[in-house]
Amino acid sequence: MAGFFNDKNVEGLMTGDYFCPVCGEKMIFEDDETRDILVCEHCGHSMDLDHYGFTDEEYAKLYPTKEELDD
Repeated sequence: MAGFFNDKNVEGLMTGDYFCPVCGEKMIFEDDETRDILVCEHCGHSMDLDHYGFTDEEYAKLYPTKEELDD
């Protein structure tokens, strides 16, 4: 199981730089106060900060469903 933080997430936390997985341009926070959603001003892609750097499959493994836990 993957850890909650991955290399890209840690790098973003350390440098403050987050890059769009779609176009590669620098992303900004939608709201500087909450800092929970990243938005790319170039292509419009947005994502939750806690999803940054994870594939959909890796992210889903962080939060298994009740059925997956019962298996």
